[in-house]
Amino acid sequence: MQNRYCYIDFEFNRTAEPTLNLVSCAYTLSEGEFRDVKYRYWLHNDEESQLRLKQDLADLHEEGYTFVAYAVTAEARSMLSLGLPVSEYRWIDLWIEHRCLTNHNWRKQYGRQLIKGKVKNTFPPKPKWERTEGDPTSAECEHNLAAACFKFLNKKIDTAHKNQMRDLIISNPSSFNAKDKEDILRYNVSDIDYLPKLMKAMAAEYKYLLPATELATLREEMLWRGQYAARTAMMEHAGYPIDVDATKSFAMSVPLILADLQRDINSQFDFKPFQWNRNEQKFKWRQKDTRSYLEEIYPEHMEGWMLTDNPNNPQLSLSLDAFSKYFSFNHDYPRGNFGAQIVRYLKTKQSLNGFLPSKNKTIWDSLGSDGRVRPYFNIYRAQSSRSQPTATNFIFLKAAWTRSLVAPKPGKAIAGIDWKSNEFLVGGLLSGDRNMQAAYASGDVYLWFGKAAGRIPSEGTKKTHGALRDRFKSTVLGIQYLMGYKALAAKITNDTGVFCSEEEAQELIELFVAKFSDYAEYREEIAERYQEQGYLKLSDGWYMWGDNENYRSVANCPVQGTGAVAMRRSVANAQDRGLNVIKTLHDALYIEFDSDDLGDVDTLSEAMDSGFRDSFDISLRERATCGLDANIWSPDYPQGTTEVTTPGGIICKRQDIYIDGRSINEYNRFKKYFDRTNAVDLL
Repeated sequence: MQNRYCYIDFEFNRTAEPTLNLVSCAYTLSEGEFRDVKYRYWLHNDEESQLRLKQDLADLHEEGYTFVAYAVTAEARSMLSLGLPVSEYRWIDLWIEHRCLTNHNWRKQYGRQLIKGKVKNTFPPKPKWERTEGDPTSAECEHNLAAACFKFLNKKIDTAHKNQMRDLIISNPSSFNAKDKEDILRYNVSDIDYLPKLMKAMAAEYKYLLPATELATLREEMLWRGQYAARTAMMEHAGYPIDVDATKSFAMSVPLILADLQRDINSQFDFKPFQWNRNEQKFKWRQKDTRSYLEEIYPEHMEGWMLTDNPNNPQLSLSLDAFSKYFSFNHDYPRGNFGAQIVRYLKTKQSLNGFLPSKNKTIWDSLGSDGRVRPYFNIYRAQSSRSQPTATNFIFLKAAWTRSLVAPKPGKAIAGIDWKSNEFLVGGLLSGDRNMQAAYASGDVYLWFGKAAGRIPSEGTKKTHGALRDRFKSTVLGIQYLMGYKALAAKITNDTGVFCSEEEAQELIELFVAKFSDYAEYREEIAERYQEQGYLKLSDGWYMWGDNENYRSVANCPVQGTGAVAMRRSVANAQDRGLNVIKTLHDALYIEFDSDDLGDVDTLSEAMDSGFRDSFDISLRERATCGLDANIWSPDYPQGTTEVTTPGGIICKRQDIYIDGRSINEYNRFKKYFDRTNAVDLL
């Protein structure tokens, strides 16, 4: 039987709302050779047409059609708005396939590209250590439909017209006139014209890149990727709840928060990096003096410090990238450490940008009338296939102390469960390193390593030898990302507050390699295999092609990618068990549930346990037991932080509002700005 395909595209608006306002839909069908028959539906304010389309799509699903779209999350959300069970449908997402085919495949990733409607020649970016402040971190192609058609079909779409039609549709008038209606339907149909040809061209590229053994499973892998896009649409459809009043108060207080932060940083040093400007009534950064101060206090970093991109007068960059190279702090910023405090300022400033009105998108653009934010998850964005949501509308990627704004309504709770040190266990399993597996099974990887290295006595604990354990923790985390001795010395010094010499860092690297030798050899083998076969493949079919020249990036890809595979499987498991999955974040999965039903937390843990195990070869699954950390919060729970055990034995940290323990100092400093009485009305 020939594969049956339905190439489909919806037009819609009101994306922040739980139900999209559907404007139109077009699709065409093929079985074997493409047949040029178009189906058009005008849906705006037309309930009868929507019901007819719903039935037609359900019938196509029953007849065995696979739905092909460019960005399935959009089409699946549209079908969710019609009331269709999208997780049961078969999907292929050409947007994801475009991402996969350009993942370090320079033939498609660079060269002549259509960027913002103009044809440009692009080139691979400079290595990170050679970049200046103005260099792009990535000069790769865009991934919209127009860019894909240009690269794969040599077809230049009129992007100006496309933008004009998009703006018309988004304007969402109460009714469209007859001309608008016909223009939109014609535009809607024009998009599906490219999809069959694009899928054929992408299939040809896979055939060029892959041996026959890999091609045998390609269709099933594409269907899984499309299925995950539909499941992501379910998460977007659900959204996550926020305390709208507190968020508005917080947003209106952004200038006060920044001034408070700048004042606090000034108080820590004889040199005051921020100077009050009376005319503008705000602090200004003394950038010239800051550069001089950096040269004075950090002479050891000056040789490798990132520079500005002015060829005639390059200066020390004051960007977050420049500081993060030497001061890798994320949640806790040691007082009196100038580099750490500037990182604190830059990260806070960056995370606050999405709360104020702007020509760019803000969190308010994603907030529905039901008080829920519907973020863009940006699935398969990283080379390892991890999702990379945009921080603009994703509070959990902003400063950790802002996460208390994520708040369920009375009667509801949120549970977040993440895997404990899962990358360490993944590395131990993939490499067959029994020492890594034993270290993980001990319950404290860092103590195990310290004891195995002879630096911590066998009876030592986190309480008795915490400082030494922290040193080994920084070592393990740094070496997992293949840090060299210079970067590791800086990391250990920053993390622990105790100076670590480059010689000691090198010794720690050698200890790690000696104790976890199978893992070290595995990463070398990964790089060799990558060079030989021209690609790396994850267990669920994601590819990184052979043009990545960064050894660290290549060696890390299977470990990070396996974590992403496990997360995708866990989302599917949780949704199939009837849980309301609202978001993923790195190695954590979040659900919303009835606050008095902790059984849902047990169900989530079961979904994640099986999702993790099933990401490995069957011979490894028995050993693939990854620990879980659980947090639950609800306005129904007692104030403060307590522990509670679920019926299935999962120990949860329970709170009435979510406060990340790593940022408790920052939260206590800034929580007053969640109160409207401190706000300045800027919205």
